[in-house]
Amino acid sequence: MSKVKIKATWFEGTEPSEIGVYLVALRHLSGFGSYDYLYWDGKCWLNKTTSDIVGWSPVFDMLTQLDAGWPTGDLETDIEFEKYRKQHGGKFDDDDFIEVE
Repeated sequence: MSKVKIKATWFEGTEPSEIGVYLVALRHLSGFGSYDYLYWDGKCWLNKTTSDIVGWSPVFDMLTQLDAGWPTGDLETDIEFEKYRKQHGGKFDDDDFIEVE
């Protein structure tokens, strides 16, 4: 599979203002750098490593650039969910769920 470039807007030296999942650039003690996804709870990263977070980018920004399809084994559930969502105008109760037999 060939690589596809996705534009990430990196933020450095700041913390996110919104709770959520972010793509982070990590610098490990060994000097090696890597990417990971971490949750920001509004106060701190939920990160159990000693790696330094050197930058972060909102996952949503990258997801808008992707069309990865969906796993075929789950398509029926996805179709049922979309039907339900359209019937209810995108509004859900806290206890709503979709069951597919």
